[in-house]
Formats: sequence, structure tokens, C-alpha cells
Amino acid sequence: MRSAEAALVSLEKDDPGTLAGVFIIHGPETYYHSRLIRAIRRRTVEPAFEAFNYTVFEHGGASLDAVRSAVLTPPVMAPHRLVVVRDPEELVGERRGGTTETGGGAGSGQDGQDGEEPGRGGDAAAGSSGGSSRAEAVRRWASFLGEVPPGCRLVLSLSRDLPASSPLLKAGAGLEPPADVIRCFPATARSAEVWVRKLAGELGGSIDPDASQALVMRSGQDLAVLERELEKLITYVGPGNRIRAEDVASAATASAEANVFELVDLVGHRRSHDAVAKLRRLLEQGEPALRLMAMVVRQVRLVFITREMVEGGAEVREIEKRLKLPTWVVRGYLSQARNFDRAQLIEMMRSLAAMDLEVKSGRREPEAALELFILRYGSRL
Repeated sequence: MRSAEAALVSLEKDDPGTLAGVFIIHGPETYYHSRLIRAIRRRTVEPAFEAFNYTVFEHGGASLDAVRSAVLTPPVMAPHRLVVVRDPEELVGERRGGTTETGGGAGSGQDGQDGEEPGRGGDAAAGSSGGSSRAEAVRRWASFLGEVPPGCRLVLSLSRDLPASSPLLKAGAGLEPPADVIRCFPATARSAEVWVRKLAGELGGSIDPDASQALVMRSGQDLAVLERELEKLITYVGPGNRIRAEDVASAATASAEANVFELVDLVGHRRSHDAVAKLRRLLEQGEPALRLMAMVVRQVRLVFITREMVEGGAEVREIEKRLKLPTWVVRGYLSQARNFDRAQLIEMMRSLAAMDLEVKSGRREPEAALELFILRYGSRL
């Protein structure tokens, strides 16, 4: 098994004849899934015969019978055909879909970037209804890997981590040659920041270190989102100009996490009406109220942990290690921790727990519960 970054370097350098016959790409960072598939496609499919030799199956359309039929179809006027299978429903269950675009080939597949929610990991989805049937489906797919003929390359792309005990991984290891297993690790705040600076250079631009930090904090750690935001910022500042932190503040789109950070900050500065206006804008933009509620709970909890550690004499590096966040993110929590004393944070967490119970029991709508929480604590602090 190798990382997505290492695999991309290899796919750009190796001789086409050294490619494996089966690729298993797994992990929640779907930006790399799309990049890897494009790299394999360039190395496998001759453009003149792409309509005959490239098939992509997507989720509900990726039945094992349909995939097997495409895999066993001989390539047309080319040494290989490529079959890509993205998140077959039998293996990953339901998912929240993103956008796709139709791809070439004879199947019912689609090609494009997904916006799916990462799975919880594991093949059998333990604890879910249909777990035993899922396990059986995994065994059928694992057995099928041995049927892939030399004239076909199969890419199985799963937006969830596979455990080491997965029958798919064991079956892939038993092939000759073995399947190329690639894991797409989710980006951390620190790795995303480094990645942004590297990508800025590849796109012909440049970005200040504090601007790359600001971009990750503002737009999140989703690499596909960061790529779009970076392309937009390079256009915004113009050719030859460096992206500065103020450019990020002016032109980059804020993620829901960044907006919740600002919302809690507004509560801490007793600007409850501004905080409610912020909440309503987020709801109007389509952010689910339950997701916002969970993010507010997380934010308050992290502020509380930060304050507790500061009062216990912890240094910034200790807090960074505990929260598993880079220094520049921790400094944001340190700033917010100054807005609340310990008793206030404890009361807020108790209130959030009661709010969660009210919402889950149906006694209060999440939108109304969040507004009440903001008005109560934004006015009293």
C-alpha cells in the first residue's frame, strides 16, 4: 500500500508497461481519487479509441454483473481498456452525492468529481442494517478481482478506508502482479497549508505563508475546494503578484467551519444580533441546522479544553499536540478562550447538551434552538 502522493509521482514517471492490472484506491480524500484516475486514464487509454476502451461506473449503476461484462470485453484496436468503478452501492451503501459528468465508454458510468460524504470505514459497515449482505457483496467483489484479464485495467475507487483485514485487499495482494493499493489520507490543517503553497507554484502563482494559513482556516481542508479557491485567488491578484492574507479575506469563500468560528467569536464579543444574522445567512446558504449545531458544540468544547490547559500552565505546543491542530489554529482558540471564563463555558456546554436532547426528542426545531442559544449567551456574557 502506498500514499496518493507517492502514487501520483510514480504514475507520472513509470513506463506504461509497469502499471498494475488492478488498482484499489481507498480513503476519504476524494480529490486524490480523481487525480489518480485521470493519471491512470492518460497512461492506459489512447484518445482515438477512448469511446470504445474507457468505461466508468458510478455508485448505483456499478452492479457487479455490469462491471464484469465491461471488464471481459476485449479492447478495440489498443492493448488495454480501462474500467473505473466509483463507490459501488453494494460496497459503500447509501451516500450523499456530488455532481458528475458523463464519461466515455460502453457502460452506464459517469466521470467527474464527487461530493460524497466519507464512509465510516470497513467493508461490512458493522452495526448497520444489511451488514451481513454487505460482507457477502465484499466477498463477491474480492473473488471477481481474479477474473480481470490482461487486456483490461480495473480501478476500484472507494471513498472510505479499508481495514487491513479487508477481503478486497487480501484478494488484491494475491493477484499476479499484485493490485496497486493506494490510500488517500485526509488532509490535516498543516498538510493542507503545505499543499496550498506547493500548488500555488504549480499553477504559476505564489502565496505568502500567512496567506496559506488564512486560506486553510477560511476555506477548510478539502483539497478540491482549496484548489478552486487558489485558482480564483491567482486570477484575483493578477499575474506576477503574490497572494496576501488580505486577498484571502477579500476573495476566498469561507467554509462552514470558518463561519461557525466567527459565529462563536461574535457570541464571545456580546454581538448576539450579528451572530444570529450570521446563523441565518448560513441556513439560507443551505447549511443543515443539525450540522451547524454539531459544529457549535465542537467549537465550544475546543475553546473549553484550550482554556483548561492554559489555566493549567500548558504551553502552546502542548495544546497543539492535544488538539492535533497547528499553532496558528490553536492561537485562534486561545483568542476565543479569553472571551469566556470557566463557569461560562461549563454552563454553555450544559445548555448545548440540553439543546441536543430537546432537538432529538422533537420538542424544539434546531434552527430555533440555535438562535435561542446565541441570544441567551451573546447577551449575558
